[in-house]
Amino acid sequence: MKKRTYYYHDLKNDDFAATNIKKTALPEDYKYVDRNIFYRAGELAIRCIAWPIVFLILKVGYLQRVRNRKVLKSAKGRCCFIFGNHTDYMLDAYNPAVLTFPRWSHIIANPDAVSIRGLGTVVKMLGVVPIPTSLKGMKNYLQGINKLIELKRVIAIYPEAHIWPYYTDIRPFGTESFHYAADAGAPCFTCTNIYQQRKLKLIRRPKVVTYVDGPFYPDMSLHRMDRIRKLRDEIYSAMKARVDENPRYDYCEYIYVEDASLATNKKN
Repeated sequence: MKKRTYYYHDLKNDDFAATNIKKTALPEDYKYVDRNIFYRAGELAIRCIAWPIVFLILKVGYLQRVRNRKVLKSAKGRCCFIFGNHTDYMLDAYNPAVLTFPRWSHIIANPDAVSIRGLGTVVKMLGVVPIPTSLKGMKNYLQGINKLIELKRVIAIYPEAHIWPYYTDIRPFGTESFHYAADAGAPCFTCTNIYQQRKLKLIRRPKVVTYVDGPFYPDMSLHRMDRIRKLRDEIYSAMKARVDENPRYDYCEYIYVEDASLATNKKN
């Protein structure tokens, strides 16, 4: 069976998520944190129903094994941030909940995630924090992030920003995702998914080993931008070290093309 092939032009901006979700604009006053008692009861119920299903999907569907999860205990009772490589829609959506259970986790995501008609509230209850679609909504968004920090929640971010299915390296990313943790002085962890060949080689889809590393702390003695850059470099280095120390199983193939118009095409 041939590998699925993706053609890319830009390591930082090409996206192969292929979710085909029609994005809708977020209201400028979108309620990121709802403390209404009825909403909170619904949120608890949704998460209690979803968690065992998510656990089974990762353990049975992906054959996921987690290594070094114990380091997360060092952030008990504090807000913390988890940074991961962005290589699978479902795996990346479910990983934070499984890794941090029973703590409540949230994922900063594109607004596509809450754009599915009839499911926006459910997705929000499951922890999705959508990025605003307008500059005017940014102030409200930042207030929501600060509230989650006050509530000592776990916040997951995928600094690569775009999904590259089963990609086996760490793509370059900037400093944009590290402002929140650097400002809060919060402990940070990496969650690096490594794809390995299954023992039953007739099944080509890989199994997943997830490595957790940290904590990494922002250096509060540095000026803000220096602190952010240092944190970004430490996170990138930890993730890169994990993929480099493990054998790579390329379930998909990525080929560079000069013509940017060909970058979204793929062949099976």
